[in-house]
Amino acid sequence: MRWYSFLFTLATLVIGTLGATQDNNGETIVQVVYNYNPSQVVAAVAGSLYLLASACLFARTFSNRAWWGLCLPIGSLCIAVGFFIRIALPKDPNSLMIFILQQLLILLSPAAFLAFNYILYGRFVANCVDPSYSWVPPRKVAKWFVTSDVTTFLIQSGGGGLQTSKNVSTDKLGANVMLAGLALQAVSFAFFILLSLHVYRRIRADGISPSREHWGPIVPTLFFSSAMFMVRCIYRTIELGQGSGGYLMTHEIWFYVLDTLPLFIGISVYVPFWPSKYLVIKTGLPMSEK
Repeated sequence: MRWYSFLFTLATLVIGTLGATQDNNGETIVQVVYNYNPSQVVAAVAGSLYLLASACLFARTFSNRAWWGLCLPIGSLCIAVGFFIRIALPKDPNSLMIFILQQLLILLSPAAFLAFNYILYGRFVANCVDPSYSWVPPRKVAKWFVTSDVTTFLIQSGGGGLQTSKNVSTDKLGANVMLAGLALQAVSFAFFILLSLHVYRRIRADGISPSREHWGPIVPTLFFSSAMFMVRCIYRTIELGQGSGGYLMTHEIWFYVLDTLPLFIGISVYVPFWPSKYLVIKTGLPMSEK
């Protein structure tokens, strides 16, 4: 995400939080936005697990000099920091800075996980099989889908800005815009999964058995990781669709079960199945890491 997109998101989140807490009858930011008291213990456990995953992924990246994959451990580290900051929320539930920081890190960091899968797809198709298998030129997949993610996130941010209005119709419009942004993001990632399935179908149609190829483990690993990320996309869409007082948004357990945990599983699968071990050019020689 470019710097201006980040600044726009930050400004919208600040304005949205301030707007949501106006005329709150003495309630804190946490009470107004979450309607529950965040668990410090669970946040600490989540932060520790993501920190451990980040350390393992950094080790994989540096040992294989796979600099193209740095977005994965960096994203894991950022989300870990977000959870550690979240620990302070119950003690200072009216701190706008603490709330904004943990929200930004926890909500934005998963974009790096999706980007890793886009990059992996492009490198796999371009170097291990046949670029013609892909509907989208493999070298452009990461650029196109990252652009799509940024666009849909800005739509969500714009909706959040509209929700700060005291006008009921404008507030409802903002909620619908945010929901549309989330739905489009889910559709975009679903198309990426469909793109991956199409490549797999072409591979099998050509009589190639992935299980017999050196690059074979990349296919199920990419599918599994993407499925975990899709769970999070669907959860976020349903959560927002239920509204600010909806069951999912007001019960913290679902945030961890359907968001935090699937993301963690989706990145952790790359620890034992780090792609650099399997990415090979068509001659069978290992790819040079850049």
